Amino acid sequence: MTHVNFAMTTLLNGIWEGALLAVAMWLFLKLLPRLNPTTRFTVLWVTLLAIVALLLEPFMPRTFIPGAQTVSPSIATTLKPTTSTLASIKTEQPQFSVKNSDTRSESHPELVLKSNPESVFGRAPEFAKLRNGTSGSGSIAAAAVEHPLIRIHSGRILYALEIMWALLSLAMLMRLGFGYWKLRGLKADATPAPAEWQMRLRSLREINGVRRQTQLLISSYIAAPMSLGFLNPAILIPRAILDSLSDSELEHVVLHELGHLRRRDDWTNLAQKLIEAMLPIQPAVYWIGPRMSIEREMACDDWVIAATGTAEPYAASLTRVAELSQWAHAGILAAGATGNRSQLFSRVHHMLDRTRNTTPKLTIGPLGAAIAAIGGLIYVGARAPQMVAFAQTSATENSQQELTTLRPPHSLQARRAPIPTPVPGVPLALPASPTSTVSAESPASPRGPLALLASSASPLSPKAPIAPTEAQQSGETHMEMTTRNGWTSFSVKIDGAIEFTDDDRDVKSLSPGGHFRMEEGGWLSGRAYDVKADSAGNLTKTYSVGSSVKPLDSEGQTWLGHLLPQMIRDSGAGAALRVARILRQGGPKAVINEIGLIHSDGSKRIYLEQLFSQAPLNSEQLKEAARLIQGIASDGDKAQVLVNVDGKYFTGELRPSLFEAVNSISSDGDKRRVLSDIVKKDAGSADTFLGMARAAKRISSDGDKAEVLIEMANSYRDNGGLGLAYFDAVKSISSDGDHARVLSTLLAAHGDDRDTLARVLGSAEKISSDGDKARVLKEAVMRYTDDELIRKAFIAAANSISSDGDHQRVLVALVHRQGIGAATVGGIAKSAQRISSDGDKARVLVELVGVDVEPARDDFFAAADTIHSDGDHSHVLLALLDKSDTTSTMAIAAIQSATRISSDGDMGRVLMDAAHRYSKDPKVDAALRKAVESVHSDSVYRSVMSEIAGRDESN
Repeated sequence: MTHVNFAMTTLLNGIWEGALLAVAMWLFLKLLPRLNPTTRFTVLWVTLLAIVALLLEPFMPRTFIPGAQTVSPSIATTLKPTTSTLASIKTEQPQFSVKNSDTRSESHPELVLKSNPESVFGRAPEFAKLRNGTSGSGSIAAAAVEHPLIRIHSGRILYALEIMWALLSLAMLMRLGFGYWKLRGLKADATPAPAEWQMRLRSLREINGVRRQTQLLISSYIAAPMSLGFLNPAILIPRAILDSLSDSELEHVVLHELGHLRRRDDWTNLAQKLIEAMLPIQPAVYWIGPRMSIEREMACDDWVIAATGTAEPYAASLTRVAELSQWAHAGILAAGATGNRSQLFSRVHHMLDRTRNTTPKLTIGPLGAAIAAIGGLIYVGARAPQMVAFAQTSATENSQQELTTLRPPHSLQARRAPIPTPVPGVPLALPASPTSTVSAESPASPRGPLALLASSASPLSPKAPIAPTEAQQSGETHMEMTTRNGWTSFSVKIDGAIEFTDDDRDVKSLSPGGHFRMEEGGWLSGRAYDVKADSAGNLTKTYSVGSSVKPLDSEGQTWLGHLLPQMIRDSGAGAALRVARILRQGGPKAVINEIGLIHSDGSKRIYLEQLFSQAPLNSEQLKEAARLIQGIASDGDKAQVLVNVDGKYFTGELRPSLFEAVNSISSDGDKRRVLSDIVKKDAGSADTFLGMARAAKRISSDGDKAEVLIEMANSYRDNGGLGLAYFDAVKSISSDGDHARVLSTLLAAHGDDRDTLARVLGSAEKISSDGDKARVLKEAVMRYTDDELIRKAFIAAANSISSDGDHQRVLVALVHRQGIGAATVGGIAKSAQRISSDGDKARVLVELVGVDVEPARDDFFAAADTIHSDGDHSHVLLALLDKSDTTSTMAIAAIQSATRISSDGDMGRVLMDAAHRYSKDPKVDAALRKAVESVHSDSVYRSVMSEIAGRDESN
């Protein structure tokens, strides 16, 4: 999950969590109706801040739902089967870093890695459920949600939400900026109040304990009184109100605005508006905002009434001001005395209510209860499943890796251990040292969080593959992870090649200089198990409780047996040696059983890869393995395992199980990666080809689907149901460009096959884009044969082109194809009739004149007669008459077609040309004399007749 996905997930989940907080506070305030406005305002303000704090919720621990741990009887000969659960733990900042313990600068390798961590480090173990992590630079790293109710798969939705959020925030921030600029202008244009009122303002400030230095200004540009705050606060009074109100009424107004400045409502209002701008689609903010506004005004009203001692005169003063100001709004960043009509009515009703709580001071008890309730809701929300999540993007889709070696690598010598086959692709060397510690943030898989790394645990994207480091090839593990849940923590550190005992309850061996440490618990009650190897590989084991070192007694062994086995499984630590040991003890079946106990997708992948690389599997075992692959939730891990399955396992008995696993991959990129690998391994099998075509049809992304089908094109064959399945997948491509790309590739590979060509032409007919369709048909011309099936398919596809220009270019290309027969010529002429543009239609017919058009005479002249433009019509007929081998029959037909030309000039040119070339033929002469009767122009008539007579005399 990218940082953008993570941020959008957090913001969207904040909507329902914020709504829950708002509803809870609404109920809280309903249950305490006698709370004074000051306390109510503060409760709402704390709620608004809590909604902002929800953005930090991903940094809080989430509850872990443990799974049962059992020991496989096939591999545990000395240990009784047990069931245990791990304490709730929370991954707080898991990091894996590449470093060298050698302090000499000349040999110290330094590696800068920039990538999508998922593409390099795989998925995470279930025992460390994670909602977020932090990268080394402090940026938030995305983590998957275990079971969201809404999972958004479309990247377009993400971009739309991001753009909408940004545009709304920008618009609201611009509105704030404009409001601030406008208020500054009002303050600059205002004039000081009379000296009498300046002295009265100072007196009111001193009497009521208002310490903020405040100006009293008079403005002719406002309709209602307002207070303008921030660094140089001022109270603005409209000149009309100054002249209309009595001194006592004006004093009430000044006191009200002074109350706003005393409460620093200018700053809280600014913060409120900024929060609204940053969370523009948070419904809770829009409910809290108006409530805060009215409670703010009521709190100032209570303060004024407490200062003056009377409510009725003050209410009358506010009503008088509202009438004079005609309910004008104070402005987005200003505090006014009256507000809108409904607000003022509510405030007056509140002032005159003798049963209300008149104390203007903050009530600590209810506020504390509200804060406790809000904190509890946030705490519960942090542990509840998220409602909305974006689907994980596959490693192959997002991985972009940059590796920069800053210093030469240090040589390494370590003992070797079996490793999985490296990921196919061009390897990129990654130097490491004997004490390298690999640490990076790793996002969670859809069901599991951060993955602890093992020596063979680097699933690499085929787009940016990295060869296993020398330390990995030696079987070494370099890992350090700390998880936290409140005051308790769980941490594991492994350096070196490690092997565990057969019952997975202790460390059996470490490479020289290696180190293993596991800690659990709080500050005073923690337990730790530390194992170090000296230069000879001798182990020193230390068990401690709190700060005291103790012998590893039965209680300590029980603690190790409780935590260590599942940690080993879900981390993938020492997987190569462990799989080898289990194979020796119980064979492949035992390893399959062990994989069934693993929660982490990344660790399942590691163990399956080790199983495939270390042992041959029979059909039943491979079916079990295929079911395990299908059970992996992470598409990236599932795809990587399937890529590592040897081609020899694609047999008739096992192929269905493998394709079931392929079809369970949701990520289009990962599914394409697997199918591309299968093409290389076993595309020659008809059953495999059929399975690939059906799986490709399920890919949503047109680009990925097209890539798979293009790779399959070389192996295509049109026998049985293969052709039908392949073209069924092609038909499901929505993108015309990708559709055309596939057909072009298939034409290049198998266009000479009659049935394949016919299928390609039929599929091309379904392309919506005229340009893409025309491109495919022009390529198909190179493979065209005068076969009835091909001819009908080609002409049908050409007739489906709406663009006259593209239609014309396709037909002209076919005209130029050598060896076309009379049926094809007739088909071209009939297709040309469908072209609306007279110019394009004439161009086709002129080109058609160059071939033997006489067998398709009726179709040719039927198309010519549909040309409405007299110039284009005559141009076609002249081209035919000017052809040296045109027969008298064709000339007579051209003369008859000329009579349909409206323009006497164009008709005359055709008839004169026919007379010049063919009038020696009596039949042509008769046709000319009959046609000339259709000419209305006397001059044209005389010209044609003169040409006919001249020919007769010469004869």
